[in-house]
Amino acid sequence: SDSGSFSNTMEYAFDDWTVGQLAKALGKDDLYQKFNERGSWWKNAIDSDGYCHMRSSNGTWSPHFDPVLSGASSEYVEANGWQMSYFVPQDINALIQMTGTQKFIDRLEWGFKKSEPWRYNGPNKAYWTCPVNQGNEQTMHLPFLFNYAGKPWLTQKWSRSVLDRYYGKGVSNAYLGDEDQGQMSAWFVMAAIGLFQTDGGNSVRPTYEIGSPIFDKIEIDLGGRYGRGKKFTIIAENASFDNIYVQSAVLNGKKLSSFKFPAKDLLAGGSLKLIMGPAPNKGWGLQKK
Repeated sequence: SDSGSFSNTMEYAFDDWTVGQLAKALGKDDLYQKFNERGSWWKNAIDSDGYCHMRSSNGTWSPHFDPVLSGASSEYVEANGWQMSYFVPQDINALIQMTGTQKFIDRLEWGFKKSEPWRYNGPNKAYWTCPVNQGNEQTMHLPFLFNYAGKPWLTQKWSRSVLDRYYGKGVSNAYLGDEDQGQMSAWFVMAAIGLFQTDGGNSVRPTYEIGSPIFDKIEIDLGGRYGRGKKFTIIAENASFDNIYVQSAVLNGKKLSSFKFPAKDLLAGGSLKLIMGPAPNKGWGLQKK
């Protein structure tokens, strides 16, 4: 069938982009240009309403499209149109611009509010019943997208919600899905220390994005290997079950007004100090660089 030839391109486009980034790092500009262009083909799968929508090779969109019910094994397997609409980890800013900032935020919040009572888990692999499904890779980056839409406090709120609801606090909670090669554990570790990389760290100049640490002090042993420093420390003053919101940040002694910082600043060794509180500071983290 011709149907779905693009809607698969959300994952393939990301894969192509990562190849392009490797080519760029190696100084192979022709390959970089080729694969970077292919990394933008996700735009062919987004319809005028901002949803990832199946289309045939002649360009016509599939009829009777429902972004949620499209996951009921009718157009997607282990995903749906709503979920795949957000799978552009290589260029979130372009996706937000294409969708519209307020629409992007409103739809994303709708997904979290609908999924929280389900503990972010679609029972019996009914992925369409739970828009934000923590047991499935396509939606594991969703809490951190609010950072890019100018609402970092919502990243802090919803990443903590997933930690609390999906992972729980006792042995009896266990995991609600397939561990998938350590993906869910790795996500937990990163979210718990308050750091994330939406693009998987695949950019030529990778960054770390700030979430909401659950510990008041974290020490990352860098080992001094591969030109790295010895240790990076994350202090999250006042961090607790209630104090989930970043009030201010200082990176290596300098005020940090952005929700993200270069990965090289972590790998060189140093410290990130966050002040946490029970209410969001809606003025922090808005700076894009």
